[in-house]
Amino acid sequence: RPGEPITTKLHISDSFGQQVKMDGTDRLPVTVSARICIGSCESMVAGQGEVFNSANEIDSDGLCDVGVQNKVLVWPASQSTVSKRAVRTYQPLLTLQHAVSAPLQGVTMDPVQLNISRLPCNDDEQFLQASASATGVCEACLEAEYIIDPDQSQCLECPTGGICNGSTVQDFLLETQDDGSKLNLTILWEIIPFNVVASDTEEDRARLIECPAGYLLVRGDPLNDLRPQDDQCAKCPATYYSTRIASWNEIGQPLVDWKLADALTGDKCEDCEPGAVCTGGRSVEPKPGFYSGAPAAARRRVLHNRTRPESSRWEPEPHSNIDVGVFGWWSTGALWESSSAVRGRAGRKNGRRAAAAAGTVQVFRCPADACLGNGLCAAGRTGPVCGLCKKGYAMAQERCELCAEDVGTTIAIGAIVGLVIFSVGYYLVAWRAFFTETPQERHLVDKKRASSGDHSAADDRFVLVKMFENWGWATFAKRISVYHRWFLNNTKTVRGMLTANEAKKDNLPIQGLMKILIGFYQVLSSFMTTFPIKWPEEQENAMKFTKILAFDVVAVPGPSCVVAQFSYQQKLLMYTMVPPAALIALVCPLMLCMVLGHFRHGGWDKHLKYEAVYANTWQMAVFFLFLYYPTVSVASLKSFSCQELGAEGNLLQADFSVACPIDNPASFIFLYSATVAVLYPIGIPVGLYFAMRSYGIPQMAAALRRQAICASLISTYKRHTSSSEMEHLTNYLGKGPGDDEKSQLRFKKRCRTLFKNMDEDGSRTLSAEEIAHQLAKLDMAKIEIRALEKMMMTYDTDLTGELSMEEFEPMMADLLATSSKFDGLETWDQVAENETQMRLLFSHDWMQQEEAFHRLQTKMVREGEKQQLVDKIGVEIQKSRQTMHDKALEADSLSKSVLRNRLLFLADQLINKGIISVPQLSWDGSGGEKEDLARLHVGFLFKNYEVT
Repeated sequence: RPGEPITTKLHISDSFGQQVKMDGTDRLPVTVSARICIGSCESMVAGQGEVFNSANEIDSDGLCDVGVQNKVLVWPASQSTVSKRAVRTYQPLLTLQHAVSAPLQGVTMDPVQLNISRLPCNDDEQFLQASASATGVCEACLEAEYIIDPDQSQCLECPTGGICNGSTVQDFLLETQDDGSKLNLTILWEIIPFNVVASDTEEDRARLIECPAGYLLVRGDPLNDLRPQDDQCAKCPATYYSTRIASWNEIGQPLVDWKLADALTGDKCEDCEPGAVCTGGRSVEPKPGFYSGAPAAARRRVLHNRTRPESSRWEPEPHSNIDVGVFGWWSTGALWESSSAVRGRAGRKNGRRAAAAAGTVQVFRCPADACLGNGLCAAGRTGPVCGLCKKGYAMAQERCELCAEDVGTTIAIGAIVGLVIFSVGYYLVAWRAFFTETPQERHLVDKKRASSGDHSAADDRFVLVKMFENWGWATFAKRISVYHRWFLNNTKTVRGMLTANEAKKDNLPIQGLMKILIGFYQVLSSFMTTFPIKWPEEQENAMKFTKILAFDVVAVPGPSCVVAQFSYQQKLLMYTMVPPAALIALVCPLMLCMVLGHFRHGGWDKHLKYEAVYANTWQMAVFFLFLYYPTVSVASLKSFSCQELGAEGNLLQADFSVACPIDNPASFIFLYSATVAVLYPIGIPVGLYFAMRSYGIPQMAAALRRQAICASLISTYKRHTSSSEMEHLTNYLGKGPGDDEKSQLRFKKRCRTLFKNMDEDGSRTLSAEEIAHQLAKLDMAKIEIRALEKMMMTYDTDLTGELSMEEFEPMMADLLATSSKFDGLETWDQVAENETQMRLLFSHDWMQQEEAFHRLQTKMVREGEKQQLVDKIGVEIQKSRQTMHDKALEADSLSKSVLRNRLLFLADQLINKGIISVPQLSWDGSGGEKEDLARLHVGFLFKNYEVT
């Protein structure tokens, strides 16, 4: 091998094969030459073809060691260029000749010749020669260099992104981990021809063709002569990531950049998902509250072939309703390692690519407090988005609660307690009205006792006590009597409220308070599922138990452990079958009452307790539907609330072990849920609405409102057209002018007499103060001067602020005419049939424009404004009067029904403008027997709400 030392050793032997040497330390008086020649050393021309020549002494042992002189073998070679590529040609064979310099004791020895063939240089060496046609030796490359062909190429500078060992570019790069350790990641290089622009030659170079996930491939800089030395893998910066291998050979080269500066911007990496933390490279760690399709630990196992179990992280737990091959808890390794898939490109936003379907890590929001971040689930949780409970846990109020080990005991205790509570509640809710003695029954009993001559005290014992005594069960009846007395003694206040008459019940709005409290706690119980907040433990426990007010007993930790044994389909059936079962149970007393009435009293509704039981059935049915409506509606609609979880599939949020029913419309869950979604969330409100319509509640509410509008219109009209002061005067004056001449003359005479009595200063005009003085004489205690001035203003035609006899008389005539039209006690039904009253109300100047113009005109006259301006206001007054006159003519032309509708429409406009107001109206029984019946049966729905 060129460059290696010549290590031949020679000695001289005699004819007997014995080594020849001198005695002692003397040496043989000859030297041995070592010549390397091209071809035969004997036939070459002097000075030509000799590659090497040296003389070597024989030591005292008779041995000639050529290697002692550190002579190395050089090899002749020549270089040429073929198709821009440098080609080195080596001399195929060399001859090594050793000859003794002189005869030894007269003996001449022939030279010894050996043929030498060249060994190629080692993998980490290059052939180094002084010139293109000189000899050369193999020389080692530096550790930071590599060589492609030791015999033909030179040592090359290691690429920036490579790790070299003096021979090759290694197929890995070192990535520093969070703990400071180094991790080997696989990269790929290939040897390809490279055109050196400066020398216009072609050389083989190592070029980067593949980088691991989390890196972009940078292949040279076009502004720097496409230097292969610049090839490297650039890690995605923080807030970006990449989960796909960057390949030079991938179609479109989506993860290849030409400039390192461009790669470091992260432009071709994926934007970090909002619910994740990306520290650069392929790292995508879900934040607390979020879930990734491939948690961090699983990714590391896939990428680095790590098999060490990590007990702190949740592992996939197959569920009976899931095909694990499709819905595994971990994303497949192909998501991270495939480099052959074509990366989808969805365009760019703000200069960056939108997330592509392939290679994108999807991060999903978890249920509240379910995901702790970094692939960890909260205690007791597992599965996609940590949305399932582990074995031994049960979902209660969106939390996985630890269940008792002995579920059978829990079920037994729960069944007993539930049966007792149900029995007591069922009696109080459904059967109490049937067993409570009605006034009619008490009257019949008293009548029978009186007819039989029995004048002893009435038997007030509990119905069940009397019933069991009649059956001969005296001991059992005595026990019931004791419990009954205890119950009566401890529920006096509550029973007093419940047995109060309707008037007292309205004064004690128990139902209204109950609805408010129930509604409040139903809303409160939904906070845990609505708001992803970590609630304090005490408040969280309170919210859990408020679920009972929504009849969602299953959400309470105890029962939830029992129900956890059921599938989602069974839970759905259980939730949605409660309403019909409850309604059937509530109707049972009524059915019994009807049957007894039919056979004992001659009619289905002839039983003495029929009305009480019928009313109680209605009340409790309506109350139950109101109470259970939120729970059954949510349960019905949960089947349509799904979450797309990427590789996990589209799963049902209510139970992440169930595939979304929407994807399979033919499934039982979808068809059944669609049916109950119409039946309950829509059907219950519609049913209650029609129940109220059947009792005429909308019509009664409309009648209440019309009556309030009528009262407001009349009171406002009287306030505009008169005042208490003027009405006092009209009462003193008496009747107004009639249609005949005598009546009019008598009216004028009374007006003159009244005018003369009030004109104290004899000025033949009346001021507001003079009228007030006269009213004081008539025993009117409180007099408003401003109200008098307001009324006088309309009739003060000369704008003097006082009324003459000619102005006073028409004012009193109008006041008498107005006061006789309305007494303020009219109902809407009366006004709706009185066309005169409707016309007055319809044509009235509700905006008080004429009065406003009169006020402005009077002010202008008193302040000495120009007569032209005063006259202009007078024109406006005339226009206002003409408008009112036109409205009066329009009212005269309308039929009664049309006028009635127009008046109601006008009232709505006046309410919107704030001219009249309608107070909040309560159900006070003014609707008569019809209203009383509606309040008794379905009053829970409406009687605590005011009509507007």
